[in-house]
Amino acid sequence: MSFPQLSILIPAAGVSRRLGQPKQLLRYRKKTLIQNAVETAHSITPREIVVVTGANAKAVKDAIQSVPVRLIHNPNWSAGMGGSIATGAAGISPESTGLMILLCDQWRLQTSDLQDLAEKWHSDPERIVCAEADGQLMPPVIFPASCFSALQALNGDSGARSILKDHPELLTAVPSKNAAYDVDTPTQLSQL
Repeated sequence: MSFPQLSILIPAAGVSRRLGQPKQLLRYRKKTLIQNAVETAHSITPREIVVVTGANAKAVKDAIQSVPVRLIHNPNWSAGMGGSIATGAAGISPESTGLMILLCDQWRLQTSDLQDLAEKWHSDPERIVCAEADGQLMPPVIFPASCFSALQALNGDSGARSILKDHPELLTAVPSKNAAYDVDTPTQLSQL
């Protein structure tokens, strides 16, 4: 199934302070994490894939191969992920009615995980569809068009959590064990 009304946004602008090296460029199964995320996103055939760059923009661009993406540079990347999401959300196709935020450090996500989220959203495109693991809501998350202006107004380091808190009545959670695995610390890096 393809999702021509869905844009996928991958924020890849940060410097990964806690990890001490750019996580987008870490290698997993002979690919960088950004390439892995882009290929997984591409596998569900969305309208577009938007990658927001910032620190290490050239290296991130060079790491993305063989999959068409649109790169948007966030000159204020150091202000946090919220600004990168806002920058990317402002640049998506006007024909999109949903926006998935996918983090490149969620290295265990597979096509089936994204497909489950996208199908749930497609069945009710006014809902916010969010991955859930161990009782916690987490990315990937799909926001409906009604949330686009709130996404474009984000700033700081908290990402889009505030929108989830402001709209609990719109939330649909989809179990996704693979979403729980990410890379933020050297200990988590050893799991990779």
